[in-house]
Amino acid sequence: MQSLQAPTLALGVSEGAKRRAVAGSRLARPVSVRHHRRVAIRNNAVFADADQAQRWIDAWKARLNAPRVVGVGSAGVDYLASVAAFPEPDQKLRTDAFETQGGGNCGNALTAVARLGLRPSILTKLSDDGAGKAILDELRDDGVDTAHVVIEPGKSSPFTYIIVDREGSTRTCIHTPGPEFTPKEMPLAAIERLLDGASLCYFDGRLTEVAIEVAKVAKARGVPVLVEGERLRDNLPALLALGDYVCTSANYPQDSNPDAPGFEAAMVAMASKLPAAKAIVTTLGSRGAVCLVRAPAQAGKAPSRAESLADVVSKLEKDAAVGMPAGSRGVPVPAWPVVSDAVVLTDAGDEAAAALGAVEVIFAPAVKLQKSSVVDTTGAGDAFIGSMCYGVATGMELKDAMRLGAYVAAKKCGSLGARPGLPDISEVPEAVFQGKEKPKVAAAAVNKTASRPPAVRKAKAPREMTDIDKEFADGTRKSIAPGLSKWMLKLGRRYQ
Repeated sequence: MQSLQAPTLALGVSEGAKRRAVAGSRLARPVSVRHHRRVAIRNNAVFADADQAQRWIDAWKARLNAPRVVGVGSAGVDYLASVAAFPEPDQKLRTDAFETQGGGNCGNALTAVARLGLRPSILTKLSDDGAGKAILDELRDDGVDTAHVVIEPGKSSPFTYIIVDREGSTRTCIHTPGPEFTPKEMPLAAIERLLDGASLCYFDGRLTEVAIEVAKVAKARGVPVLVEGERLRDNLPALLALGDYVCTSANYPQDSNPDAPGFEAAMVAMASKLPAAKAIVTTLGSRGAVCLVRAPAQAGKAPSRAESLADVVSKLEKDAAVGMPAGSRGVPVPAWPVVSDAVVLTDAGDEAAAALGAVEVIFAPAVKLQKSSVVDTTGAGDAFIGSMCYGVATGMELKDAMRLGAYVAAKKCGSLGARPGLPDISEVPEAVFQGKEKPKVAAAAVNKTASRPPAVRKAKAPREMTDIDKEFADGTRKSIAPGLSKWMLKLGRRYQ
């Protein structure tokens, strides 16, 4: 390979690292690197030339300025068994494929956030067992900050058995929770440190006692709050009431409003009880997602018309179907979301309509995939919510964030498990962002002077990656730390 003159690199990289970056020589394997399946280093060469090295440096700098998303909720281990058809009682059968992967709604959503280029941090509780260590390792490999994870020695970390039925395109989960997480383990000072520099705080609806305390502090500090409602849980209504943005599963509105005559009435009734929420999003599986956005009152404007949500969604769904890309073995660009005028929804009666007020309805269709392209739907909702977190944190319009979520969720469904199929931002077509340049992360959204707290845990806390990132960027650190090697190699992979 032709030798190149070493360029001047701005980040305080050692001379040896410069030579390797420019000459494309093979990088010696760093200590304790587990070759994660997502890290595809071509011929073990990190960079082929100076331009490639500079692109990597620019990406590193961009990540330092990226919005920080804090997530509170579950992280665990998923044991996934893919079978031809769901077993009958007392039946024996063979698996077609078996995977052990990181899981948990919050862990999955934050992995999506990290791969889209932001800086996520997770608050959860694990134990010091082998599963707990594996959970932390996989999150760190994807660039999720785990410094705030609480560890209780001698317990079992959360895990889930998942049966993936290829014939019925379903997945059945059997979950074993981890150690109890109580508010006394997160004093106010620890919560304040957790939220330093946060652009968004996301809650997956679990660990609700701790989550409520964190959400209250986030609201007081002006940090936007996004809450997920997947299924009925203790204290979840109180947590949802704190959300600026609420995302639910298709079943949650009806489950939480069992007297409602149908889905639309249940969604309107649910939204009417969430006065703090600017937007309420419900995913509808293969149909897509619907969002109710509170319309701002405008003086002198005629009152909004009254209509049922069922009729509005039906019209929007028909409009969205016009020109929708046909299903293919790949993942096509999603169709455009469609937005209604401001309407007063009548499905749940006059009292609910008055409490909710006028809303705009957004319908974002799902990507149409051939059945043969769908390997596993586990974590598709988490992929969508991770995209919504990205959209809110970077200031995207809600309809555009929903469109991004449709694409990311579809990509995820092409692989077994919740995380292997999640795309990097470089893998998302420009057309998903309305054909414009992909949104640039806003440096102003991050408090870069905020102190980085020690881990709130009994076990020894790992050194925070964000601290070392800063040392590496300003030249304080003169060489690449072995502990960063896995993440750096993963980032470098995007610029091969």
